[in-house]
Amino acid sequence: MSIPKGTIPKQTQFFYGADYNPDQWQHAPEILERDIELMKQAGVTSASVGIFAWTALEPEEGRYEFAWLDRVMDRFAQEGMFVFLATPSGSKPMWLSEKYPEIRRVNKDGRRDASGWRHNHCMSSPVYRAKTAQINRSLAEQYKAHPALALWHVGNEYSGECHCELCRTAFQDWLRQRYGSLDALNSAWWSSFWNHTITDWRQIQTADPSIDALQLDWMRFVNDQHVSFMLNEMKPLRELTPDVPCMTNFMGTHESTNYWQWAEHVDIVANDLYPMPADCADSWRYSIQSDFIHSLMRGMSGGKSWMLLECSPSSVNWGEINKLKRPGSHRQEVLQAVANGANTIHYFQWRKGRGGFEKYHGAVVDHEGTNQSRVFQDCATIGSELAQLSAVHSADCPHAEVAMLYDWESRWALNASRGPKVIKSGGPFAGDLYTELCFDHYEALTCCGITVDQVSTQSDFSRYKLLVLPALYLVTQELADRIYQFTQGGGQVVATCMTGYVDLTNCCWLGGFPGAGLKELFGIWNEELDNLHNDERVELNGQFSGFARDVVERLHLRGAESIAQAGSEFYTGHPLITEHSCEAGHAFYLAARFECAVLVDFYQSLATRFDLSRTLDIDLPAGVVFRRRESADAKYGFLFNYTQKTHSIDLKGLSYSDLLAESDRAKKLELKPYATRVLRI
Repeated sequence: MSIPKGTIPKQTQFFYGADYNPDQWQHAPEILERDIELMKQAGVTSASVGIFAWTALEPEEGRYEFAWLDRVMDRFAQEGMFVFLATPSGSKPMWLSEKYPEIRRVNKDGRRDASGWRHNHCMSSPVYRAKTAQINRSLAEQYKAHPALALWHVGNEYSGECHCELCRTAFQDWLRQRYGSLDALNSAWWSSFWNHTITDWRQIQTADPSIDALQLDWMRFVNDQHVSFMLNEMKPLRELTPDVPCMTNFMGTHESTNYWQWAEHVDIVANDLYPMPADCADSWRYSIQSDFIHSLMRGMSGGKSWMLLECSPSSVNWGEINKLKRPGSHRQEVLQAVANGANTIHYFQWRKGRGGFEKYHGAVVDHEGTNQSRVFQDCATIGSELAQLSAVHSADCPHAEVAMLYDWESRWALNASRGPKVIKSGGPFAGDLYTELCFDHYEALTCCGITVDQVSTQSDFSRYKLLVLPALYLVTQELADRIYQFTQGGGQVVATCMTGYVDLTNCCWLGGFPGAGLKELFGIWNEELDNLHNDERVELNGQFSGFARDVVERLHLRGAESIAQAGSEFYTGHPLITEHSCEAGHAFYLAARFECAVLVDFYQSLATRFDLSRTLDIDLPAGVVFRRRESADAKYGFLFNYTQKTHSIDLKGLSYSDLLAESDRAKKLELKPYATRVLRI
């Protein structure tokens, strides 16, 4: 059976639930019945089960104990609830790592990890691949016809890297396949620098920060190994249960995983996200951070449904400061995901454990164990509201007119390079320069009321009016040609500082930046790049005014028009924002990282000039955002107040009904702090 992307055959409403760990409560069988009753009260329709249950399922090699899981699956089926059955590869049994020590990871220093913790198995290990495939096959054989089985939760938050001899050899083989010969590899890597010429494949290390091309290829290899391991896990599941979708939980913008590639191999996109509490000092930006990540998932699913597989209904336990969710913020986070296409909302976790690393992590059911807690009642309200919104789950997110390219390879290449970096100055993605720059432009477009689709280097650009390329540091000739064609055909393109510096092997383009022909497209030559201290600002004058921060490039015009210039420092008068006509389209280059107000003014001007549609054609207060979902017979709008102020919104005659309010219609909608309204329009 071929499963349509983004669908779960057994889903007829929002899936709502949590990670559930009954394997930890086998000594207290009454807990299962108590949990089932509490789940019914909270409106739970599904649960992820068995994520870290390998030893409970296979207490010793080859001996399986499924009786406890049978009881769980049967009780869920009796209550009309569904199970996302997990493969338990995320944490290996003690007996397995004791018998086969080679499955334990080796760090960069050559030290093999202890058996504890999690996500620390070797992806290259034939033993671990065989053992995971074996238990996955056993699970599929046991539950392939079970009515509660809705989909497979494969692995859990795949991440990390291993530097053992198996991985080193696999990396060398991977490079041999990629380059074919040592001459080709040395040429691509520019290995003659510092006398790093490779004369034997066995000389290649897994970690060498002095060879930036090696670092980039290592990230590619690690990503490929994870994907290969995941597919090995899926093979017996898809063989025995072809009508049951397979997914794994992504982690937003996690550095070591190129999720654009992962999305091609799963039946439905799923993500874990733990937003900062809404009362933090920068609450608006952190709310938009979540929206940014949801947009990324929406892009990977092509506008179809995806899953929020982990979030917290209260606090976490791993932050520097673990704040509780304030009234309204938890509900808003859930509906924000729904507005961006999520058809599943799951928490980590259902019930707090008595011990272990996460015994204080947020959960629906606290250690007190009843329905009396504030968090439980909050979750029950949300469960009721999701049931009221059941019609929304079949609606998709419409394509936007603006696309922004998010590229893991540019991020990897930039991180591996010495020189074009800035001092990190804080914010939602502090410490991740590439994503910070992407977020800057997403935030500004959101402030303009414009929805953004995030796309990959392989996406079809032609459906969009505007293409935004933040810090597209790594550019292939093929990609540059496609960007050129998009602009020639009437599209508008915006590129930023640090675009077009290196090729596929992290070697600089010759002939001036941006390379691969983009210098001609944008009509500029980027001669130099200056890094600024955190407290430094460069004034901007011209069509747009304000300040640049962190990084500034010194441009020369080669056909482009300067529409804003530096007004301070030694590059005073040099262009910082340029425009160049390219047949039917226009190419804009922003030669600095600008503060948000500059970007808002810039994109507002483009919206007016090129008739970019706002998500809602009404002026909204700063901090209020509107999102849409649409089906064949209905349109739904979500209004979010991400601020600590109350706003009154005049919808100016827009016909609507409020799906979660007692009153269907009012002249003005009042949005209290962190409030959300769901409208049928």
